[in-house]
Amino acid sequence: MKIAVTVDIGSDLICGSFEECRHFKVYDTENDRVICSEIVGTMNGSVQDKVDMLGLMDADTVICGRIGAETDELLSEDGIICCSGIYGDPDDAVNGILTGQLI
Repeated sequence: MKIAVTVDIGSDLICGSFEECRHFKVYDTENDRVICSEIVGTMNGSVQDKVDMLGLMDADTVICGRIGAETDELLSEDGIICCSGIYGDPDDAVNGILTGQLI
């Protein structure tokens, strides 16, 4: 499974809004464990660009703070599960997904 988290690299916390995020922290996971992670810039693209980028990376899930209904629908159309309303440490949020506490 590949999980992308909107991240504010200045604070290393989950970004408050999907639409405003400038970076994703992308986690490759296997057997409910993180194998590796990397920071990927969104190049300040549009919402559609960010959704397309996640699709190209084969992201299964995205974790974010706030998200608009239209953006949530775009993600859903691409088969990407959105866990919104999540704030704090991205690593903790991913561990919550992997242990079944967030989904």
